Amino acid sequence: MRLNVKGESSMDTLLLVLWSCLCLTFAGASETERRLHQKLFDGYNLKVRPARSWEEKVMVRVGMTLSQLVSLNEKNEEMTTNVFMNLAWTDYRLSWEPAEYDNIDVLRIPPNKVWRPDIYLINNNDGQFDVALYVNVLVYSDGTVTWLPPAIYRSSCSIEVAYFPFDWQNCTMVFRSYTYDASEVDLQYGLDEDGKEIREIVIDENAFTENGEWAICHKPSRKNVDQELYEDITFYLIIQRKPLFYVVNIIVPCILTSILAIFVFYLPPGAGEKMTLSISVLIALTVFMLLLADKVPETSLAIPIIVNYVLFTMILVTFSVILSVVVLNLHHRTPGTHNMAPWVRKVFIHFLPKYLGMQRPNPEEPPEEAQSDDTPLQSIDGRRPGGEYFFRQINPELVLPWRGRSDSTVQLQRFFDSDSYCLVLPPDLKSAIAAVTYMADQLKKQDVDDSMTDDWQYIALVVDRLFFWLFVVITTLGTLAMFLDASFNTTPADPFP
Repeated sequence: MRLNVKGESSMDTLLLVLWSCLCLTFAGASETERRLHQKLFDGYNLKVRPARSWEEKVMVRVGMTLSQLVSLNEKNEEMTTNVFMNLAWTDYRLSWEPAEYDNIDVLRIPPNKVWRPDIYLINNNDGQFDVALYVNVLVYSDGTVTWLPPAIYRSSCSIEVAYFPFDWQNCTMVFRSYTYDASEVDLQYGLDEDGKEIREIVIDENAFTENGEWAICHKPSRKNVDQELYEDITFYLIIQRKPLFYVVNIIVPCILTSILAIFVFYLPPGAGEKMTLSISVLIALTVFMLLLADKVPETSLAIPIIVNYVLFTMILVTFSVILSVVVLNLHHRTPGTHNMAPWVRKVFIHFLPKYLGMQRPNPEEPPEEAQSDDTPLQSIDGRRPGGEYFFRQINPELVLPWRGRSDSTVQLQRFFDSDSYCLVLPPDLKSAIAAVTYMADQLKKQDVDDSMTDDWQYIALVVDRLFFWLFVVITTLGTLAMFLDASFNTTPADPFP
């Protein structure tokens, strides 16, 4: 029992000694770092540029790591990016010998306690020029100061809308000192781990979030000098749009709508729905135009290719409405309202149908006057026999039943200078024959009118088919011309040709 108590006491004593040693070590390290801080900032003025002489330039290296391309607002011409800036410079006043301070090689100091170059985004679009978070600066023993603040920048970006939505954009982010010129601060590219200059935007594959609408094609950087007085580091983002969203939601519906406009001419004129279909298609295209107006920038420098296509389709649909009126006008023509010109019959009935793949079930025959054996009675010596109806070459034996009957009022007379005979009819029989003849003439005229009406309706069908094939050809060629032209709009292989 006593041995157990003694063992526990010795263990507690050992732990206490180890804990005391650790506390003394940490206290020593903190004291060393405090002395180093005191030594570095004794008489340090953060408003003074870290140059040993007035003519000396302070070299500032500027780099950027892209974390996310958040969005590109075409209407406001604004690009939003999430980045980490990489600023490095040398401040000879913040150097020390690590051996004199327990081999401390780096210090983390609040940024408001050291001199910093006032390098900001020049083409800022929202007035927020500063970074998102003031993280500590890293100060190394050789005087190198590194600052890696995160930032969300909204920069202006001039949008080229001519090939929207098959376009690519060149957006820039320009960084320059606001108060120091090129004689005081020398801007240079950032360095990688091997000490080589990084002349592009760095993308951390582990932290980068890909944008769903834009693909980054090139990301170079360039130093620009203006009259040897002002210089800046410009970062370029050359991005290509991913057009799938617009193809599915706008272009394909527009193409289907244009197909509906074509099939307006395949709808028979007698159906009575041609105008309704045409105007419905026109209203649908107007809705698409309103959707596009909210998306593309309000600029008069260029018209987007998708807007051109919608306008092209709207013009075709407008013409389809007008031509549908023409077709309906032809369809409802009658002989009582219009006369058919010979060239109309020749072109639209005899010539065009065979080239349009049409064949009339009952081919139209040109009207001919009916030939009859009955010939009007010619006057003899300028006089007509009284009560005659017609005459022809007739066999007298056919009228023998009337001979010898005193009650018969039908007489057969023979002309003295020919073999022709003339039937002399009573007045009541003549009236009946006249009525029958009138009805026959009216039926014949009705047949002619119906034939002419059928001809007008057939002409309307031929014109409909002609417009159908014209619209097929024009729509196909227009669609291919526009979108094949857009397929050649690709990003350049060299960002700085």
